[in-house]
Amino acid sequence: MITTADPIQAAIRPFRKASVNFWIAIGVLSAIVLVGIFAWVIQLRVGMGAAGYTDRSFWAIYIADVVAFIGVSYGGAVVSAILLITGVSWRAPLARLSEGMAVVTVLIGAALIVPHLGRPDRLMNMFLQPNFKSPVFWDFVAITTYMLASFVFFLVPLIPDMAILLEEHPNELGKRRTTLYKFLSKGWIGSNKQHKTLHGAITILAILIIPLAVSVHSVLSWAFSLVSRPGWHESIWAPYFVIAALYSGVALVIIVTAAFRRGYHLEEFIHERHFIRLGFLMAALGATYLYLTFADILPGAYLGERGVSQVVFDTIAGKFAISFWLFIIAGGVAPIILVALPQTRNIWGIVIASVLVVIALWLKRLVMVIETAHYDRLTQSFGDYYHFTWIPIAITLAATAAIPLLLMLLFRVFPILAINEIQEAESEEEALQASKSTSMAMKASVGALILVAAVSAISIVGATPSVAAQDNISLTAITSGAKVTLTATVLNGTVPVVDAPVDFYESTKMFKPGTNPIPLGRELTDLNGIASLTYTSVVNGPKNVSVTYYADVEGEPAIASTNIDINGAISPYEERAPKLLAGAGQVLVKVLFTLVFIVFVTVIAQIVRLRRVMRLQ
Repeated sequence: MITTADPIQAAIRPFRKASVNFWIAIGVLSAIVLVGIFAWVIQLRVGMGAAGYTDRSFWAIYIADVVAFIGVSYGGAVVSAILLITGVSWRAPLARLSEGMAVVTVLIGAALIVPHLGRPDRLMNMFLQPNFKSPVFWDFVAITTYMLASFVFFLVPLIPDMAILLEEHPNELGKRRTTLYKFLSKGWIGSNKQHKTLHGAITILAILIIPLAVSVHSVLSWAFSLVSRPGWHESIWAPYFVIAALYSGVALVIIVTAAFRRGYHLEEFIHERHFIRLGFLMAALGATYLYLTFADILPGAYLGERGVSQVVFDTIAGKFAISFWLFIIAGGVAPIILVALPQTRNIWGIVIASVLVVIALWLKRLVMVIETAHYDRLTQSFGDYYHFTWIPIAITLAATAAIPLLLMLLFRVFPILAINEIQEAESEEEALQASKSTSMAMKASVGALILVAAVSAISIVGATPSVAAQDNISLTAITSGAKVTLTATVLNGTVPVVDAPVDFYESTKMFKPGTNPIPLGRELTDLNGIASLTYTSVVNGPKNVSVTYYADVEGEPAIASTNIDINGAISPYEERAPKLLAGAGQVLVKVLFTLVFIVFVTVIAQIVRLRRVMRLQ
């Protein structure tokens, strides 16, 4: 659609005298951020207990915030990068807003790591004492590299825009902007060679952004997956996290675009069709994320492992069920329906869907973290070890308020629209409503999604093992010095239960008073209903040994125990044998550092290319 509106005039609207509403918004957002900083200072003085943390619940709201904020940054950058690579012309009015959002949110997400750690001075250990075996270190490397690439991806397209504004509207820039623009765009005259070099540099950066963003959220997922807690060590979590980042990121792009479109009257450049197309993309990602959600839950529900089964039960029918199903409905099904129905496939409908997605995805991440953080490895049970206080809530709200605050300030410095890209883009008339085939495809997607959800729910309900309630278990123990042989017999009345998984435990007072069961292992019963386990005790004295058998995943276990007295305990500790792939791991570290170095060199090389061609003119 051809428009007579001037993109330059629209791009510099934030530069002009701000309204009273602008300064009220700045004041309110700044006050929220200052309260969050104050809360963090109190946490530094009092300790992590002030934020509701305990020695058993070491991860909670802050790490959920880190995943959520860095995730939306990834969505903003990748959407812009993919649309650029595919040559989509309608991307131009959205480019600056999505790229600015990516830069701002990754800075905020990285900053949230500090209150999560509790000790800011420990950040120096990333440089002074790096642990190359830790996913946390590689997460730091991935975020830093992605942050650099995102900043350059935002900055490079600004060069022709700044030159255009210096030439055509020097009097509206102000002294500080003029100085900054002259420094950054010095030598740009808009020649064909310069434009060709600029397009090549931006394309290379866009290609780099995509794998970098994938690596950031993949490594974030491995920080969970490599912790031996039920519900976290899942092989599907890397793509699960990546899709979640894209899903919430596209939703926040829609919200930011709608807010700045309305605030700075950009309706002549950002049309309803932009929101509809982003809405289709968001709906497709939402359907994928819902599929991965049930793909994540189903194996745990089917296998019936004690800890994982409890996580699944608490998620779909226990104390976290309300939050989980609220996410499914408000963050998954409802947004897809709002986009699919012609009556709600408009700006307001898609913005409402996006708000639901952003809130629901944060809630989902919070449940993922807090639920498993309540798990006690000693007792293999869940408790209420974390409680919310006003401090993490204030810090979370401060981080949320910082997004619009920093964007409003950012676009007081740089033009809000990509002037050069808009001028180059072809303005063609496009239909505002999706075709019938697209509508039918969306309806079919909704129908398929509902069918998948129904089948998944039935599968979860049907996944519970069916074993008679009268199963019972008995235990005998024989000691010979440090050697202990435990024999468990599982019977259904008088009939032996075959292939029954029996868990063996030994008590300890090492970690806290009382009888605390330490898992020894799991064995299956034979044809006689007997399962045996022999182990070497490492501590002398009286002990309690026990066995547990779950006849029903959701029911009470059958438990038997007896007391033993150990003499001549033997320490099992000895020098560890070299790991089979230790040499490969060392090579991998070098390969990863080489890749990071190549990325840094490639990003810097694009800046050097541009500066060189600008100097030669």
